[in-house]
Amino acid sequence: MNSDIIELKKLFKQIKREGYIESNDKSWGAVGNTFEKLIGKKEENFAIPDYKTIEIKTMRENSTSKLHLFNATPDGDYLFPIKRVLNILGYPDKINKNYKVFNVDVDAVNFKSLGLYKRVKLSINREEKKVDLVAFDINGNDLEINTSWSFDLLEKCLKRKIKYLALIRAKTKNINKKEYFYYKKIDFYELKNVETFIDLLERGVIIITFKIGVYRSGKNKGKIHDRGTGFSIDIKNIEYLYKKIKKL
Repeated sequence: MNSDIIELKKLFKQIKREGYIESNDKSWGAVGNTFEKLIGKKEENFAIPDYKTIEIKTMRENSTSKLHLFNATPDGDYLFPIKRVLNILGYPDKINKNYKVFNVDVDAVNFKSLGLYKRVKLSINREEKKVDLVAFDINGNDLEINTSWSFDLLEKCLKRKIKYLALIRAKTKNINKKEYFYYKKIDFYELKNVETFIDLLERGVIIITFKIGVYRSGKNKGKIHDRGTGFSIDIKNIEYLYKKIKKL
């Protein structure tokens, strides 16, 4: 048994006994931010787990949203893959039509249409051990994105960031326009293996989300605002990827 799981379980029980706790911000992610502050975690963007060896995912009780696993910038053949993806597949920003953005979910089962003339999907290349982003125009011509994630890169992200997972559910209520959280339940999971992750990608159970925007003002106006290329899975499918740890 991972001793970090025992420690986090004890911390969770202490927090649960406090009952409803006022949110520390007004964002949708407040349920997680508030819990992390309670356990002493400082805000950072490092690709490491939230609590020692454990990644923490906190959700409102009845949420059915996708579970974000990790971000991974492509490590394909092209030197600046995100810029290349934006140049070839991007579409006009809704505020400033002179700038391109690319906010799209992509999977390995179905082509995603980009307007009338382009389509994009993932392709699992087991021979070269990588996940390719492939795109074609309306005539079936390959747009030569040359963007991919190596199996080695994905394995490093999985083992470094989300080998162990704590999924926390919280009840919410509002008092005088302030949101409060009652951290009701915690479940622990251990990643099955990298091969399972690749299989789920190939089946479309795990998807990749691009969030490539643009700075509309300030000193970076017009520059790319890459908010991360994220891998995610429906919460209902979590036990395809993880083994639930039932005995603590």
